[in-house]
Amino acid sequence: MNPRVGWFDAARSWVQRWDAHVGAHLRSVEQAQHIAHRRVPAPVESYVEGGAGTEATLTANLAAVRGMQFLPRVGVTSGPAPDLSTTVLGTNLSVPFLLSPVGFTRMMHSAGDVAGAAAASSAGTIFTLSAMSGHSMEEVLTAATSPSWFQLYFLGGRSGAEQMVARARDLRFGAIVVTMDTPIPGDRRRESRYGLSPPLRLDRRTVTKMAPFVAAHPSWLLDHALDGFQLQLANALGLVHGGRPLTAEDALLQWLANPPTWEDIPWIRDQFGGPVIVKGVVTPADARRAVECGAAAVIVSNHGGRQLDGVPATFAALGGVVDAVGGDVEVLVDGGIRSGADVVKAIALGARAAMIGRAWAYGLCAAGQPGVERILSLIREDVDRTMRLVGAASMRDIDSSIVQAPTAWIR
Repeated sequence: MNPRVGWFDAARSWVQRWDAHVGAHLRSVEQAQHIAHRRVPAPVESYVEGGAGTEATLTANLAAVRGMQFLPRVGVTSGPAPDLSTTVLGTNLSVPFLLSPVGFTRMMHSAGDVAGAAAASSAGTIFTLSAMSGHSMEEVLTAATSPSWFQLYFLGGRSGAEQMVARARDLRFGAIVVTMDTPIPGDRRRESRYGLSPPLRLDRRTVTKMAPFVAAHPSWLLDHALDGFQLQLANALGLVHGGRPLTAEDALLQWLANPPTWEDIPWIRDQFGGPVIVKGVVTPADARRAVECGAAAVIVSNHGGRQLDGVPATFAALGGVVDAVGGDVEVLVDGGIRSGADVVKAIALGARAAMIGRAWAYGLCAAGQPGVERILSLIREDVDRTMRLVGAASMRDIDSSIVQAPTAWIR
């Protein structure tokens, strides 16, 4: 046997066993976050954790979720286990939460979005693949056994977007999610302190800057060495503009020069031939505009506090959006959701389902696919427990009567 092949297989097996061990022993999202801090280099951690500006919006998201209180209906929880299932855009889900798109997950762990898609399928829910992924659409769909959505950034401008929409259609993604709140990246100060921004490139400059941070995180280094340091924008590869192939850098520049506008929603819908979801809405007016343009659903989101600092927390904005368009389209929400109790709060405020982002990213950083699977299992268990404790037998029993929040939030 080739000694090099034997070493590679042994090292990969060790990484997989370690991930399985860590994943099996996770007891909370907070523990996964703590382990993630220890496992990944500081520039990667800053990408996962950081927000824009002073991070006031990032903090506000968490504070809004945690500041809500439950008003349980006591004495009504006897009987069978609560029904956690729901539907989102006609798709049956086993749990009332989905996985939000997270960019550049392959730099967090080599399994990246493949792990996220496989874990979502195991949990009976939907995975949303970011265009800013280190894995291709094809790789992710191979790992998924339940429907997946594709989050569209205009990599390569309008022409690149058309090419990606066509691929998503041909591969039978369940929906296109158009992120409207990112015409340019936000002022992400945690990331900028290191002089490194994703996508990371394996060149002398990046290696020189990363070396001091990577040295203290050997398991991360081993995992990525075994993966060949594949940190490129997989879905930008093969894009063509003006008859020539685009580099990842060119694709990003074209996106910044040509971000999506409201006028783009109808042609995306027509070309895709399926549901188009608008993400990044925090005002009733924008929610109504999304519906007028043909969106099948809206996601109340401030990009996890990573774009414009100082905008409202998503839970504070949710009620107004639901009042404006909830009778016409389904409304989802993300931002600050770290537990099953948080998911129940979101539904009580009128969301069809909740979307989790950083929570599954922590599981990925900590333990790859076993980490994501464990986080989703913990959130599911907490939804079940919370429903029993508030006296809800199914999603239909969850409404504003079981929560106490500022009057302006309640429908």
